[in-house]
Amino acid sequence: MNNIKELRDQVGKTQSDLAAELGITQGAVAHYEKSRRKPGLDTCRKIAAAISRWGIQCSINDVSPPEK
Repeated sequence: MNNIKELRDQVGKTQSDLAAELGITQGAVAHYEKSRRKPGLDTCRKIAAAISRWGIQCSINDVSPPEK
């Protein structure tokens, strides 16, 4: 499970906003948020960096918490 949607909602951004920031499609963001696909490590880092730039301190573990 990931926290991408919750983090994105906290900063008031849309899937399209995040997609544009990452250089991917809005559909890819939707798949990541619904856990239909898992973003790679590099993409998780980019998501964390984008959310941090938007005002919330965010790490890769906030985006995709380690599985227990």
